[in-house]
Amino acid sequence: MYLHYVRKKTLSDYRNGAPELPTNTCPYIDFIKDIIEEVKDETASQLIREKLDLANNTLEYIRISNEQLRQNGFYWFNKFKNLFK
Repeated sequence: MYLHYVRKKTLSDYRNGAPELPTNTCPYIDFIKDIIEEVKDETASQLIREKLDLANNTLEYIRISNEQLRQNGFYWFNKFKNLFK
């Protein structure tokens, strides 16, 4: 019978296998919001203005959700990292 040695993974091993972290999306959201404001200023249609407000509000929801995902990721990474101390 053969006994196989299984090397214990290090934090670096897990980090190397992790997916790439996405960039901060806030500047992109801000850029699109600026465009929305420009379009709002150029239109006389109330319906178009309301649709643009909805798009603007949706972008803010996405911004908040992205921030919560980042915070969640940092929280769990720190919990996981503490297992290696």
